[in-house]
Amino acid sequence: MNSKRFLLLMVYSLIIITLIFLPKMVTLSLGKDILLKTEPVDPRDVFRGDYVTLRYEISTIDMGITPYDHDFLTGEPVYATLSEKEKYWTIDSVSHIKPDVSNEEVCMKGAVTGSYDDTLNVRWGIESYFVPEGEGIPIQMQMENTSVIVSVGPGCSPVLKQLLIDGEPVTFE
Repeated sequence: MNSKRFLLLMVYSLIIITLIFLPKMVTLSLGKDILLKTEPVDPRDVFRGDYVTLRYEISTIDMGITPYDHDFLTGEPVYATLSEKEKYWTIDSVSHIKPDVSNEEVCMKGAVTGSYDDTLNVRWGIESYFVPEGEGIPIQMQMENTSVIVSVGPGCSPVLKQLLIDGEPVTFE
């Protein structure tokens, strides 16, 4: 009986671990890659180690020029329709419900962190890029022209895939 319990516990643990990582793995393998312009913030967290905090141009939405369905409240989910404009992907519209998108568009889901006047601030869940110990500050100091490749899945969930500085992938040895 003990071996059956142990086996069930192992299978249960494996299922839980798979369920945690599966959505991101599916997004990375089946999602559409887009390029986003970033605005760096801060490179260190005492408890989690070195990472680069990223803020995106699409994190601040001018509601005076961006079509939307109705007003947003802090904490509400927001769906943005993005399309490629020249090099980077930018927001075409925002809504409270998941939109239908064409092959030239993607949908990203975020959460409203605040709004004032005609500006909506959104957190996309891809604001941290972890780096090896001691690499955060050096990377942060050369982040004048940064961007990221993000994979966006059919459920509108973004996954950070690659950090780029001056168009070149950031790599570690």
